[in-house]
Amino acid sequence: MSSRRFKVLIADPMLRSMIDHAKNRFPEDAARLDFEVVEQGSEQELVAKVPGVDILVSARNRVNRNILEKADKVIFIQQCGAGYDNIDLKAARERGINVSNAGGAGVIPVAEHTLMLMLAISKNLVRCDRTMKAGEYILEECVGRVYELRDKLLGIVGMGKIGAQVARLANGFGMKIQYFDPYRKDTKDLDFTVKSVSLDELLKTSDYVSINALLTPDTRGLIGRKQLEMMKPTAYLINTSRGAIVDEEALADILEQKKIRGAGLDVYAEHGDPPPKNSRLLKLDNVVLTPHIGGVTAEDLHRNFYETSLGNIIRVVRGEEPKYVVN
Repeated sequence: MSSRRFKVLIADPMLRSMIDHAKNRFPEDAARLDFEVVEQGSEQELVAKVPGVDILVSARNRVNRNILEKADKVIFIQQCGAGYDNIDLKAARERGINVSNAGGAGVIPVAEHTLMLMLAISKNLVRCDRTMKAGEYILEECVGRVYELRDKLLGIVGMGKIGAQVARLANGFGMKIQYFDPYRKDTKDLDFTVKSVSLDELLKTSDYVSINALLTPDTRGLIGRKQLEMMKPTAYLINTSRGAIVDEEALADILEQKKIRGAGLDVYAEHGDPPPKNSRLLKLDNVVLTPHIGGVTAEDLHRNFYETSLGNIIRVVRGEEPKYVVN
């Protein structure tokens, strides 16, 4: 085994426990790793700390060109998550740096979260909980105004691993399913019927529209005012992918004007950003909001951080090719 040492910069303090997991699971390899954990992971801090680093481990923080230009020794970036829009892939590629994501990270929890938001907004769950705890009993208000998933048409935008898992769960609820994904060749991996349609047809006909696409130049702003106007007045929009795929100002207008029945959102603006404090979405009763928690279950964090991502780092340390390279 090589005796070469590797300097590893953990660019998100949330990943601090990776050090102990490395020492416990891979003691011989970990003995050659010099870990450093950032305090916050800001651009200024990463610019100062990245020189001399061999492996950069990221999650919520942005790794932009300015940071990568200071990364004089980095050979590998491990992004601990499925999404990697926080990393400047072009700049990394120009510097010969491999970037990997965490493979199947988020598939189970994000798909479950998607169905949870669909149920929560359909059943008026948040308002029911809030009024019950305030001593109110709004049964009459809800009669005939809460809805089932069964036999409804679900349109999935982005039929990758997460989108396919959403389809499986929705099929279990007895929903009909269609999808838009120009990169999906077939659905042989699914043992039930799904229909490939254009984005316009999906928006015009679906009872629920679920955004499960990666944020790319092609998907940024994909669902704008024009697209939202196409949706049925009884439809719901669910977004557990990236906020920047949807025009949030246009969505707020559509919800305020009751042009769709409601929305469920777990993501806002850019990678991991909360909505602005003056966002109109925060004041609307026909939207359920969660703080980007779709992929942070205890089970998936362990799979994502301490099995898949850490295992990939160890592969690089051992001189092997990393898995799940995205650039």
